[in-house]
Amino acid sequence: MKRATPPSAKRRNTVGTLCAITVVGLIGVGDWTVAAETNRTEVTPDLQITRLADGVWLHTSWQVLPGGTRYPSNGLLVREGDALNLIDTAWGQKPTRDLLAWVARELKLPVSRAILTHAHDDRMGGASVLVERGIPACSHPLTGALAAKQGWPQPMSLATLRAAGAATNVGAVEVFYPGAAHTVDNLLVWIPRAKILFGGCAVKEEKSRTLGNIADADVAAWPEAIRRVQNRYAGEGLTVVPGHGDVGGPELLRHTLALCDGRKSQAGPAKPRP
Repeated sequence: MKRATPPSAKRRNTVGTLCAITVVGLIGVGDWTVAAETNRTEVTPDLQITRLADGVWLHTSWQVLPGGTRYPSNGLLVREGDALNLIDTAWGQKPTRDLLAWVARELKLPVSRAILTHAHDDRMGGASVLVERGIPACSHPLTGALAAKQGWPQPMSLATLRAAGAATNVGAVEVFYPGAAHTVDNLLVWIPRAKILFGGCAVKEEKSRTLGNIADADVAAWPEAIRRVQNRYAGEGLTVVPGHGDVGGPELLRHTLALCDGRKSQAGPAKPRP
């Protein structure tokens, strides 16, 4: 991933980002890196915002993994009327506070709810900030217990998502449970008006050469989970946002499936979380 816009350009680019035309829909996912560089706002060195479509923003936060690798994590902001849905917190409490401060300053809209796509710190490491701000959060029925083991706040359960292949509407978005994959509780979020699918960590970016962290994964079930996603969300113009790395299209689902199929008979040490 290319470096974000330097801080000296922050004020210029904030206005440009908010007023820009739809990035992915106009130019196609193949030119994502160039488009993101043009339409990205650096909030802090560890937090960037990129407009994906009318009323949809990508938030990318950064942490340093054990060993010194600096690594990005993606989430979304989705406008719904005069409020916003937050899809995953930023990666940690400070980036989440910075994200909410940017929203208040630049978008001037309240965050009415959060959807947390599984119980890892790159998805809900800022959950305590949501509690501080009175922002309700929801998740898979298994996420609450898993979060409690980490000492994190427990989101509300989307009780209808227990079975693989189940979906439910949360406001203007659809939340889909493909079955166990990266974790037993991983969810995907579909934004129908923008044809954007947030794959979270169940979907790998095209540059990935492994499945990454499989400490809590069900590697055997992951391929079928991806096939359920492919069967439900297909068609021209689909934009797919992975949990980490560059935005793409349906090829990210195919790439993830290929990584799963290549991993089935292998065993090896897990990567550091996320």
